[in-house]
Amino acid sequence: MSAKFNTVEIWIQAFIPMTSVNALGTCFSGDDRDFSSDHEEQRFRARSEIIVSGFLTQAPESTEFHQCGETRQIDCTTGEVLKTGTASTAKMVFHHFHVGNTFPDAQGGVIDNPNEFCANVLYDGATSNPLLLSPDVDINFFFTIDPVGRTVSARGAVNEFPDYEAYVRVDGGVPISLFRHRHSLDPVAGLPGGADQSITATINV
Repeated sequence: MSAKFNTVEIWIQAFIPMTSVNALGTCFSGDDRDFSSDHEEQRFRARSEIIVSGFLTQAPESTEFHQCGETRQIDCTTGEVLKTGTASTAKMVFHHFHVGNTFPDAQGGVIDNPNEFCANVLYDGATSNPLLLSPDVDINFFFTIDPVGRTVSARGAVNEFPDYEAYVRVDGGVPISLFRHRHSLDPVAGLPGGADQSITATINV
């Protein structure tokens, strides 16, 4: 068995699809878009990316990046921008990156991987509106990259607002959708509490 690719990029984003949202009488600009696999898309509330490279040399390493989009409070009637701010990325992190046949389970056991080349990583992301005291946007995932079977898997959860998406790109190729999750509630009802909307996905790459 040997790895079939060298580099995998995974990026995950939370974005507000509407032009604007009203949170108990205070209005904010949205990202005004639908799901997009464009790696250069800059309209989002939160974005995290991990690049895992070195599968072909059997020594994968990871690099991560995190960013939050600018928040704009607007006049609910005219749309005039009243305030701007950018949320912190301090609580957005990939962690416990591990390559091998198994991955330590949080409950004390182990998770079996298909082969010794599999890479696993956990992701926890939380960020909030910098202009308003509000609950966090919460994202929690466990990612598995299998370079022999050529699969990428995600298992985790998000909030009921806003929209969430994740994509995979192998060796600089065309991005593939890992998952897309559309909101089911507004920001007032959909953000309180932790991530409770389960998502499980596996794609061939």
